Amino acid sequence: MISFIISVSLCLLSAEVKDTSLTIYNNNMASVNQVYADECKKGIFDTTIKNMPRTIIPDSINLNLPDYLNLKLESYKNENTDYIKQDVSILTKDNNIISGVLYKFDGETYTLRNEKGEYIVVLKDYIKYVNYGKFDEIDFRNRMTNNGVLNLLFDSKKAGSCEFQVTYILNNLSWLASYDAYVNNDETKLDINARIVLTNNSGYNFKNSKISLVAGEINRAANNNIAFRAMMNKALVDSSLEAESAPQEISAKSISEFYSYNLGFKEVTINDNETLSLDMFSRKGIKFKKVYVYKGQQDPWYFYDNLRNYRYDKNLTAQFIFENNKENSMEMPLPEGKIRVYKRNGDFISLIGEDNIKHSAPNSKIEITTGKAFNVSGTRKIIDHKKIRPNVYRDTIEIKIKNEKDENINVNIKEYLWGNWNIVESSHKYEKIDINNVEFNVEVAKKSTLTLKYTAEYDFNQ
Repeated sequence: MISFIISVSLCLLSAEVKDTSLTIYNNNMASVNQVYADECKKGIFDTTIKNMPRTIIPDSINLNLPDYLNLKLESYKNENTDYIKQDVSILTKDNNIISGVLYKFDGETYTLRNEKGEYIVVLKDYIKYVNYGKFDEIDFRNRMTNNGVLNLLFDSKKAGSCEFQVTYILNNLSWLASYDAYVNNDETKLDINARIVLTNNSGYNFKNSKISLVAGEINRAANNNIAFRAMMNKALVDSSLEAESAPQEISAKSISEFYSYNLGFKEVTINDNETLSLDMFSRKGIKFKKVYVYKGQQDPWYFYDNLRNYRYDKNLTAQFIFENNKENSMEMPLPEGKIRVYKRNGDFISLIGEDNIKHSAPNSKIEITTGKAFNVSGTRKIIDHKKIRPNVYRDTIEIKIKNEKDENINVNIKEYLWGNWNIVESSHKYEKIDINNVEFNVEVAKKSTLTLKYTAEYDFNQ
């Protein structure tokens, strides 16, 4: 038997990050593309990337290499395992300091042995910073938490300076839109200022980074990231190409089934545990309609032969409804976010409501619920209930809307109908919304009560 022993001399190097591009999504995740610079050695050599983000998804790490550089082996590990039996100081999220000797780290918890010989278990999610050695507050601020180390074994056809790209996905980096709406005195128009709010809890300080934002819900398969990676790489390429321009407002661009927003800055720094707010757009004089919505039904079942006492809701909610169209100088994709509505009250600007906006396409209707009405109330009564034949019933419903305001109001009355239904008589026109829902849109004069009455038959026979 003949054995061969091949001796390879490895040169251990450490690559430095040169450029970073981020694509950040609404669902608390981001894709990262970083360009690293290194001194390549001809032949086989080893390089290390330290301080990878603590929330990285290891199986998402992907390399883009120049033609002369081949990857022989890739190894990722959490560097904390190298500090077993060494002094560790942990700063928790409520700013307590826990010090001791690191006894065990299993990826989710740290076990420390303090000076009294007690063992303390600290959950990873409870940790703000980790310091190895004597506690140093400045080091706590600057260092990343639960850092990983990426070891790469390359085979290079030439020596000299080289660059390569590392792409990966991480969690706990997200963005949302935030809208501030200001109502005029007669409540007919809105001025809207939109901002983008970036939040970084990834455990990593991203310095001088190009940033692109994607609005929409990305499907993330449990064991297959191929399709996501393809779209992620496209987004990163797009963001790098357009980062040079600085538009006056952040505009949307279609990317597959989603929209991307490139920031009007060449580079942005966002550190761990930091939130940034950037202006998105501003629009004035948006026409809207104020509507009061009444859903009097409270019981989620039909009574059949057992009609006794039933409940109804007397409250109406106020809504502002506007069209996201060209007439309103909008006609743009609106990303998901919170909207706060304000109105001037003498020398004060008062908050009059808050709601959430879902991802909304151009030319869609936006409904903002501001709260329960104070001077408007409703009653809903079943004034007649009959069994016509087996499994067929007839009900007469009486709804009253009382308006104590000094102005006429528009009211949208929503009703849910049961089984195979048919409205046989109604005092007001209605619109069928879907198989079970109808709406009555009525105007109620100031200081008056409107009475709406309808009779419906419900057939529960299959």
